[in-house]
Amino acid sequence: MNRASQGSLRTTVARMFDILVSRIHKGFERRRSARRLRLSETLSLGEKRFLAVVQFQQQEFLVGGTGTSIALLARLNAPKLTPGPQTELQEVGY
Repeated sequence: MNRASQGSLRTTVARMFDILVSRIHKGFERRRSARRLRLSETLSLGEKRFLAVVQFQQQEFLVGGTGTSIALLARLNAPKLTPGPQTELQEVGY
């Protein structure tokens, strides 16, 4: 094989590699965008306790957990409620 054909082969292999990497990258982008559940932020409180902000579709939730349990504490971007006579906050029972 002469130098000209070796250079052409290297160029072809490099192009094929670039195409392959591009297609793989696009596949990962599609998978990433399809996820509906996302952990936005966490805060360790020590002794296996934590707070976390979890996103599901267009909603955010504040979640608290320990080594043995997890609880929904609040909806963070719930629609604004008009304060009623009983309470000013929307609370989630658990």
